[in-house]
Amino acid sequence: MKLTVLGKYGPFSVNGGSTSGYLLESNGDYAVMDLGSGTLTKLLKRIDINELNFVYLSHLHFDHIADVGILSYAVSFLKKDKKLKVYYHDDGSDVSKVLKNIAVFELVNVKENQIYNEGNLVFSFYKMTHPVDSFGIKISDGGKTLAYTGDTTYNENILNLINGVDFLLADGAFLEKDYAENKLHMSIKQVNDISLKYQLKTLVTHISFNYKDSDVYKELKKNKLIKVAKENKTYKL
Repeated sequence: MKLTVLGKYGPFSVNGGSTSGYLLESNGDYAVMDLGSGTLTKLLKRIDINELNFVYLSHLHFDHIADVGILSYAVSFLKKDKKLKVYYHDDGSDVSKVLKNIAVFELVNVKENQIYNEGNLVFSFYKMTHPVDSFGIKISDGGKTLAYTGDTTYNENILNLINGVDFLLADGAFLEKDYAENKLHMSIKQVNDISLKYQLKTLVTHISFNYKDSDVYKELKKNKLIKVAKENKTYKL
């Protein structure tokens, strides 16, 4: 299983970076987890859109779905065989209503405690804590298992999400000096603490647009299990 970071910033990016988006590859099966601003071009440089098994949207904030509308155009022009399956949670918002009107998408409204299959990938969803409905995903190819938190504050369901996984992709938006309990994301320190406590290989992502990677690494306390996500880099799980 391989993970490619298409975008790692939030809630927006400067200097040519992209917001949250990730490509997962396993034995010829491909899945995209979120598709933020600037990620679609990077995706189409790597795979033919007809190879894409499905897209998963952790929640419907724009920094995670900005390129989904443009994706629908690409599907209309380039995808020859069938509709593209999009897993998401219908939160009743105006954005959700727009998605329902995109004819080239086959929408699947995700539910907790249900197992889904696409190709050789098996996955399930875990409710996270965010101002809008947000779900983490646990996804396995039978050899390796990855967990992606999407956007969340720390909550006990994260422990269920990471149970039995080999690799964690986690929201760590804030340096400790900028963190408070009323923030809408985990801190980098909280992600680092999870990685250390559960001895879990981890990528910290959804980095605030105004942080340098060097600032983030200072908070990781030389933890060899955790790295800062790097755009356009592929990680072998």
